[in-house]
Amino acid sequence: MSPFNCVPESPRHRGTVSSFKRVPASFKPIMSSRLPVALALCLVIFLTIPGCGYHFGGTGSQAPGNIHSVAVDVLENRTSQVGIEAIFTNAILTQFIRWKRLPVRPHDEAEAVLGGSIARISTDAVAHSRPEKTLETRVTITLALTLKRVETNEILWENPDLSYFEEYLETGDALLTDRLRREAIRAIAEFLAEKIYNDILVAF
Repeated sequence: MSPFNCVPESPRHRGTVSSFKRVPASFKPIMSSRLPVALALCLVIFLTIPGCGYHFGGTGSQAPGNIHSVAVDVLENRTSQVGIEAIFTNAILTQFIRWKRLPVRPHDEAEAVLGGSIARISTDAVAHSRPEKTLETRVTITLALTLKRVETNEILWENPDLSYFEEYLETGDALLTDRLRREAIRAIAEFLAEKIYNDILVAF
């Protein structure tokens, strides 16, 4: 299977409900005549302020080693958590595809390959109702990653100890607790994927 393809994982659906109120007719002339002018002035001021230090994700001058494409290998799972490699690999792929600053390519077409492992997963009780009853658990996951140039195997970027944690409730219902744990792991994956992308690209 090509690393370019997302790794299959359990489907998860999110839904959002939005609502709005109509603007009273008496307000419409004010909004149509004055608001665009005010917004335009604000935009001009914002764009002309020097040295604010703000930048959009992935707008660094160049990628490390001046590479122009990357492949993402499926991460090796060295933990006891089944299927976790799909969650993290897909999160990293999504981050690179979303920003498009460094195009994702199949392994045999990419200039560099990002790979590594999910090195460790640990859990700690952080809240109790009584000594023998855990209410909340903290799960910490550590990645070990390397970005290598394909032609020379040169290491362009690496982080052997990239970790983050989230907390989830122990509900007493095994199925619900497992779902909450999975959601915590997914949140960790999304956070670390964004950090990986920023560390590789934004700093350059």
